[in-house]
Amino acid sequence: MLCANRTIFVLPLLLLGNIVGCSDDGSGGAGATGGGGGSGGGTGGGVLDEVCDAHAVAGEASFTDTTEAWGLTGVTGARVMSGDVNGDGYPDLLVHALPPNVREIEGGDKHIYLLVNEADGAGRRFVDRTYESGFAAPKDGAEGELKSSHFAVLGDVDNDGDLDVFSGTYSEVPADAAAPTPADLDRSEIYVNDGAGNFTLVPDSGVAFEDARRSSGATFTDFDRDGILDVFVGVHYSAIGSLQSPALYRGNGDGTFTDVSLAMEVDNERRATFGVTSCDLDDDGSPELLMSAYARGPDVLFHLSGDTFEDIGDASGVSYDDNQDFTDNQFFLCWCTVHTDDEDCQGVDSPAAQCPEPADSYWSRATDTKPNRLGGNTFSTVCRDIDGDGKLDLYTAEIAHWWAGQSSDKSNVLYNKSSGPGSFEFARADRAAAGLEVPHVGVDWNEGGITAFAADLNGDARTDLYLGTSDYPDQFGWVYRQTETSTFEEVGEAIGLHHPCAVGVTTADFDRDGDLDVVVASGTARDCADIWETNEVHFYENGGEAKANWLGVRVRGAGEGRANVQGVGARVTVQAGAVRQVQEVTSGYGHFGLQNDTVLYYAIGACTEATTVEVTWPDGARSTSVFDNVAPGRVIELRQGDTEVHEIVAAP
Repeated sequence: MLCANRTIFVLPLLLLGNIVGCSDDGSGGAGATGGGGGSGGGTGGGVLDEVCDAHAVAGEASFTDTTEAWGLTGVTGARVMSGDVNGDGYPDLLVHALPPNVREIEGGDKHIYLLVNEADGAGRRFVDRTYESGFAAPKDGAEGELKSSHFAVLGDVDNDGDLDVFSGTYSEVPADAAAPTPADLDRSEIYVNDGAGNFTLVPDSGVAFEDARRSSGATFTDFDRDGILDVFVGVHYSAIGSLQSPALYRGNGDGTFTDVSLAMEVDNERRATFGVTSCDLDDDGSPELLMSAYARGPDVLFHLSGDTFEDIGDASGVSYDDNQDFTDNQFFLCWCTVHTDDEDCQGVDSPAAQCPEPADSYWSRATDTKPNRLGGNTFSTVCRDIDGDGKLDLYTAEIAHWWAGQSSDKSNVLYNKSSGPGSFEFARADRAAAGLEVPHVGVDWNEGGITAFAADLNGDARTDLYLGTSDYPDQFGWVYRQTETSTFEEVGEAIGLHHPCAVGVTTADFDRDGDLDVVVASGTARDCADIWETNEVHFYENGGEAKANWLGVRVRGAGEGRANVQGVGARVTVQAGAVRQVQEVTSGYGHFGLQNDTVLYYAIGACTEATTVEVTWPDGARSTSVFDNVAPGRVIELRQGDTEVHEIVAAP
């Protein structure tokens, strides 16, 4: 290892090898441990095992519906998310239904669940701890009630080492404005955790809209890198054509927030937002903010340019694809039956759909030829290094209909072709060539992409994709397994994850056995009501047939002035053999607050030693910690400024 103008240091780590790094000022180990010495930490000491194969697996993954065994029979909801709320090392579940302006009354219909993952002597199962936890307790103090709440994202807002909750409310205008109900007045709130899964509402957290707004997603981030989590909130339109601004709140470190939407200029972009996401796409140390837009509008990519955010979605290729040919849109073809002399109508097909009355009422030349009406119906955007080049790519979940034609964007991967900090260029995959198409049934097909995640489901050290589709006929959970050639193969039915009308989803290693399980919520909207009477929640347990060596990594920042304690925005690189895997810690993304366990999962195949783990911390200095020869087969915690590897959970 060579260090220009720096001092080489080696720190012994008992049983786990050495940490090797460089100090910026020659004063010692601050660089490698992420301490005050800044970002010049080591390049990954130790000799890589060039023989071991991190891609090696014993077979294909196989999932079994074990809903009853996990105690989830009868649990219903459309939104599910996971995270360890009581600090025992095992991920728990939060489940929400979607009735607007309705409070849950204890003993009545269930809308909200906090389900704790507990040992029962024979294994593990989820136990309903909702009311005793204090989560979703209403601001007015009403006993035996839970506030109107539609999603939640987890983040350590007060840097005390546990996961607090942003409880999001999708508020409708009261039916009787002169006499609003208590549920009509419920708003998004912050609940702080005592570390054991007991929550207290922060009375004046600053995240509640004064008026009724349809909050549709939230993501915790640290946009100013002050070591305190901030929160970005998306808002759907209040009515068709009435768009509202998102909100960005700067964290104060005590569970309260300050609205900086105007100051940071995120209020300039109004969309029918159905989800928000944050991640560092250009690897410059500052997160980008993404808005997933419904109604064929352009998606937004906010980049921190100077002291404010700037939307670079169009220039980067994120806002929409480059196919803006509207001439096979069925409502355009209907319009042409009235406007036969229009130049764009010459030689077009007759409409295959039944036209409205009048025939030209659903399409407008003034608006529907513009780029901002030729994008997609984006519900969720996922950040993940999908192709293994070390740069974060995007995967979008989109609803598309046959009648909208080729200009309507479809669910797809956007590969990051950027050249470094300040560079943004994304290229959409050729879905047919890449194996990413959603199967179509009949001429009048629909793609109901709503939720998604990217994860290694079969333990081969390659990122797979899950797309949850719902609301229309022939909608399922689709699993795209990445192959050795970096293309994909849809295997959902083959591996047992072909859940009909998959409207909500989360993934985590719930039993800490070294593979990822999946929890799916069932959709009941439109045609899906013919399949499901209720929004059943199902647990799909990974059988581990393809199990390889693995490592779970949780990070812990040093707090205010350094990296936020939860480590949101930290980039964790694991190298085993010749395979280098990069993941970023995120906290909430996509449609109605999707979230997966904060423990990052890495498969390392046949590699049993020589695993190097590098953490680039989300602080102002981008300090780096490097840990060499970390033993696999367990969940570990890596702490900023600490040279030890802390074991959280060992495999059963």
